[in-house]
Amino acid sequence: MCMFIVDSDESNPSNTTTTTTIVGVTYDDGVILGSTNTITQLTANVVSCNCALETEIVLEDARDFSLDQESTMVVAETIGTMLSAYNYDKKNMLQTGLIIGGGSKLYEICYGGMVMEKCDFSVGGYGATYLRDFLEKEWKNGMNEEEAEELVLKALSTNFSLTGVSSCGVQTMSVNSKGMMTAFHSYDTILPVSAEELELEHAKNENARLKSIRAYLISLLNINVGL
Repeated sequence: MCMFIVDSDESNPSNTTTTTTIVGVTYDDGVILGSTNTITQLTANVVSCNCALETEIVLEDARDFSLDQESTMVVAETIGTMLSAYNYDKKNMLQTGLIIGGGSKLYEICYGGMVMEKCDFSVGGYGATYLRDFLEKEWKNGMNEEEAEELVLKALSTNFSLTGVSSCGVQTMSVNSKGMMTAFHSYDTILPVSAEELELEHAKNENARLKSIRAYLISLLNINVGL
């Protein structure tokens, strides 16, 4: 087991103000990460994004230990071990500091170094509480790459609308069996979604679900009448 000692003059993350938001989403053939800041390529097939200034130090050191690793899990665990070398307050233990993606694997790492594999999505940083609820409703199993990218952009644009945080755009990086694809989406082309539009969309979905339930109940009643 490797032991890491990380020296930093940076302030505790609980005192650090950042408006960075990070999102990771799995799809049928891979994962896609989105960030209002930058996304870092760690190895040939592993990428990461972070929402705390202090983790930049960890990422710089992590490259020295993980450049020869092709396993996303090994890279995630290495970075998690390095993060645990920080003496952070326990109240930060449940906050997502980093998202690691590669192949079809997605991991989120809290500031305390705990590594959790995610089979659907991960979110961290500014506005994460709302976006987690949003992604729980919108994420679907079996999405293709285009649908996953659209979901990432929709989530981050929604965050722009609700928080009022300005950004020049969003960087995305997709990793799958075909390789790696990086893209930058300017704020003007993302077309932010307003909270009102989201409420209307969810109301429409809920009405459709209720209609389906009513139709099923009516069919049961008709069957019982026939008996």
